[in-house]
Amino acid sequence: MFIPDISGRSGPKFIALADAFAEVIESGELKPETKLPPQRILSYRLGVTVGTVTRAYQELEQRGLTEPKVGSGTYVRDREAEHGDFYHPASEQEGIDLALCRPLLLSQPKHLASALEELCHEPVAQTAVLGYYSADGIVGHNQTLQQWLMTKFDTDIDARRLLWTYGGQHGLSTIIHALTRPKETILCEGLCYPEFIHACQQAERKLVPVKMDEQGLDPDDLVLHCKRHRPKLLYLTPAIQNPTGVQLTDSRKLKIIEICRRYKVLIIEDDVLYCPPEHRKSPLVAIAPDITLYVSSFSKYFAGGLRVGFMILPLSLTESLQRSLRASCMHVSPLMVDLVCRWLTNGAMQTVDEEIAMELKARHRIWKAAFPQVPIGVPAYNVWLPLPEPLTGYQFSQSLRESGVRVREAEMFAVGRYEVPAAVRISLASPLSRPQLQTALDIVKEHISRLT
Repeated sequence: MFIPDISGRSGPKFIALADAFAEVIESGELKPETKLPPQRILSYRLGVTVGTVTRAYQELEQRGLTEPKVGSGTYVRDREAEHGDFYHPASEQEGIDLALCRPLLLSQPKHLASALEELCHEPVAQTAVLGYYSADGIVGHNQTLQQWLMTKFDTDIDARRLLWTYGGQHGLSTIIHALTRPKETILCEGLCYPEFIHACQQAERKLVPVKMDEQGLDPDDLVLHCKRHRPKLLYLTPAIQNPTGVQLTDSRKLKIIEICRRYKVLIIEDDVLYCPPEHRKSPLVAIAPDITLYVSSFSKYFAGGLRVGFMILPLSLTESLQRSLRASCMHVSPLMVDLVCRWLTNGAMQTVDEEIAMELKARHRIWKAAFPQVPIGVPAYNVWLPLPEPLTGYQFSQSLRESGVRVREAEMFAVGRYEVPAAVRISLASPLSRPQLQTALDIVKEHISRLT
């Protein structure tokens, strides 16, 4: 009989208990048709009231994870049998995934159901979100995003500078095609988001790596490449460097801005990755709005399936970016944007933000217990694990894959002939439960010990 551990969880006890059950159900550790403990036994074992257990079971039922059977008890719902193969991923890998960077699904399904229910009772909104628009979008949506960003960054933002996108990747591709031509040079960090590398390759742009150190991008090397290549764009992940997790220091930000102004280089600021609230700083776009193209998304802050993002642009570039947007998708689905705007205004986005931050702290405690000697940049979804000699990232990744654990080796992030460190990137948020994360990290530790 499974008895969940709710120690260390904050908030109402019935929610903590429901969340603990939900984790092991979603991860598959509690199989369909498994009977949950009788309420009185569970209340005794956990030291809570029977009413608390009853409310937790009701919460699980509302989430669609369990079902009561009269005279028998509460059972894990067999959702696969109900839906067959309809909602199964087209390609699915076995084992534990430490490679994919994604937010956990916590209270998001509840917020989705609530927003859709609201929309069902609003005929005007229904007509609007089913309409056909230009890249400019809908006034109310744009104003909602504007107000949210002005509060978040504590600065004025002209609504004309904002464009909705289908996530961060779409925003990056739109910028590449709008502002550069084949064979032209774009600078980036030596270790870089792989899909940006692929986007430049597909568009036949020349991507040139700039050296990095423990403080982020090296300004001196940036100057050398600006002189040598005369680039139009510099791609950066200043809030949380992907993959190392380093945060660009304030002094480095000012140096990089000064260099880019001097050599007339525009900055693409990729701020897609989730950053814990206590580590959030002023973005480059708030310091140098005239040369910064800010790209962000709600996929890492709310749900991976929510392919909605946005750009903050210099006003002089909005027209060319709108043309590029229309060429790629005409306009972003107002239905998806409407859901985002509801969550921005009703507090759902803030609630999920706080839930993610709390869960991340718990997962970083598991990481620190397993690897106390490894320094961490920003304690977000990913950690950067240097490997001892004679290991390489690729070799270690392949060895782990044979044991059912997937990570991302440093080789995946290296641009051109940039020197590849012996390291792997591990996503603490990818496993569906904390016990699954612990199991995966135990396997990682065992492999390091055995291979060295």
